[in-house]
Amino acid sequence: MTQEGTNNPVNIKPKEATAIINSLTGGVVPKIGVQHITVGRADEVDTFIQALNEVKAGHSMTKFWIGDFGSGKSFMLHLLTTVALKQKFVVANVDFTPHSRLYSNDGKAQALYTSLVDNIAIVSKPEGGALSVLLEKWIEQAIMQTATEENIPLTDIRKPEYAGKIQNTIIKTTNEITEVGGFDFGLAIVRYYEGFINGDDILKRNALRWLKGEYKTKTEAKADLGVLDIVHDRNYYDMLKNLAKLVVKIGYSGFVINFDEVINLYKINNSGMRQKNYEALMSMYNDCFQGKVEHLFLNFAATTETLEDKDRGFYSYDALKTRLQVNKFETAQNRDFAQPVIRLMPLNHNEIFVLLKNLKEIFDFNYSVKVDFSDKDIHHFMEEMYNKPGAAEYLTPRSVIRDFLNILNILRQNPEANKKTLIQQITIADERPLDLEEGQKQLYEKKARQITKQYKSMNFSPEFTDKLLETLLDDENCLRVVACSFNNKAGSLIATEKRLVFINKQADIVESFPYSQITEMSYQKGAQNSTLYLTRDNDKLHIDFIPNVQIKPLLAFLEAQIDILERKTLAAELGYWIKQMQNAEIKEHLIKMARIAFIIQEKDPQASETFFIRHFEALTKMLQQYYILENSGLNNPETLDSMTKIEEAIGTSHIAFEQELTNIFQMDMMDIDAQSEVYIENLRNRGLLD
Repeated sequence: MTQEGTNNPVNIKPKEATAIINSLTGGVVPKIGVQHITVGRADEVDTFIQALNEVKAGHSMTKFWIGDFGSGKSFMLHLLTTVALKQKFVVANVDFTPHSRLYSNDGKAQALYTSLVDNIAIVSKPEGGALSVLLEKWIEQAIMQTATEENIPLTDIRKPEYAGKIQNTIIKTTNEITEVGGFDFGLAIVRYYEGFINGDDILKRNALRWLKGEYKTKTEAKADLGVLDIVHDRNYYDMLKNLAKLVVKIGYSGFVINFDEVINLYKINNSGMRQKNYEALMSMYNDCFQGKVEHLFLNFAATTETLEDKDRGFYSYDALKTRLQVNKFETAQNRDFAQPVIRLMPLNHNEIFVLLKNLKEIFDFNYSVKVDFSDKDIHHFMEEMYNKPGAAEYLTPRSVIRDFLNILNILRQNPEANKKTLIQQITIADERPLDLEEGQKQLYEKKARQITKQYKSMNFSPEFTDKLLETLLDDENCLRVVACSFNNKAGSLIATEKRLVFINKQADIVESFPYSQITEMSYQKGAQNSTLYLTRDNDKLHIDFIPNVQIKPLLAFLEAQIDILERKTLAAELGYWIKQMQNAEIKEHLIKMARIAFIIQEKDPQASETFFIRHFEALTKMLQQYYILENSGLNNPETLDSMTKIEEAIGTSHIAFEQELTNIFQMDMMDIDAQSEVYIENLRNRGLLD
């Protein structure tokens, strides 16, 4: 090896070279520069470019890139990103994970949207995080449009007196290009404009939070921005379609979204939830091919198993199977790239050689060295790799590249090392994920054994156990079970970390009672059995024939779980001390303070957090001290004086609580006034008001 600067034979930027070497050494695909290490994918890229031209013309497209573990699916998506960015598309890459999916009712779909929007990229910002750049570019266009339409000089258009006209342009344009959620979508952009013009970074950040789907409650979003709704599990796809229209309005060719690690949808344990995700995927597919959405290109990277498994893959859902059947006339020689499903064929040995040779040049350029590793050495490396035991079954381009770069790194840092010895030390290992079906089967059998053993006295039937395991969510466990009756059906009541679940003996009726929906609980004891009374979303329910010996432990468990789930609040803490106090005046103060804390908690979670931090610790210490003094039995002047001071402090705190609530109401009225003005102006723009 010679320590000399090298030329740049592959015409690569230093940043790209570093990203390629570091990422591939770590076993992941680089985010930038993939075009420099692309071999054997010319036909796929040509097909993609043709499809991009169709999307640019107003059509939409969905493609599934199918290949086995290590076949280059993620690499292909990154290559598609590079190509699309050069074609002036906006691109977003996102991975499915156990915590993000297409359909959910617990925030996992919203999490997918948030991750996706956070990764939005444009050619000048290929690493992602380009949403704010897009917004500011569009705002500049809106400013120029307003100046032209209103005949306002460009030197004056940014003055405060014209802000309303620019806001109207933004709202009018978003109303034209959006459908579902258009008003709030436009209002969030107006708020970003206000922050942009006035240098209000907090307002800009809050507007970005809304557009990224980071708000968890409508109350918080309304307090910050004046919007009526937020991005959530049920409307995130509509927001993606709105974004597709927006980027085209700004001047881009369209919106490309690349979904990787689709196997995580395949891994969803609950069959009903898995099918719901496949339904959501099919809905997107239909929208693209039926012309219901424009300028949108969706790419999904999945394994062969994810596609073809008839028990839990795409082919288990008949409607998807009929759409994703691969052309039966296709062979390795005669490819059909026009179909929705494109199989990624393994690279041949010549292509692998070219790839390694390119990597050697990039490696030398990145470290400004010339590692002593010739073309002949690359051939020797490949011969050793592909002739090792297990190579035919387990060897993937990913492992070949990683071992190759590891050897180059050793030689770079240890010039005296023997490269032939290093090559001979290579071993082939099975790096594929564990067989999903076998893993799921083992997990299922383990849970079934645990439940059968733990609740042996319940004599669960195999059908009941199957239904119970099917009902439990991925992160749910069976924590307590009691015999009972619900709606005159005998069965069992199961308590988990999140909810109560009733399953009848025949295992054909399932009723769920999420703890978050339970507002009241009580019980009535009979001679041998008890009745548990629940209030769920204002519905009065009763669960009967619970053995008396189990009712109190069950109730205590439920109260503990609900307290854990809901997270302790200031209102709950004050409610606890109301029960402990004997002093009638302090009780009255605490009752009113708890009511105010609850109102703030429900009305504005963000303000509630600040409220909690400001008051919780000091109030708790005072109330603890008063409780000790009140129950000490001491009547000396020092004790009475201390109690009087605490009573006065609590009275003062009550006044402070009322003032904070009044301030919040006043801010609400200001927001409502502003929102009303925007709403009325919007109606005028639509010609609904004179």
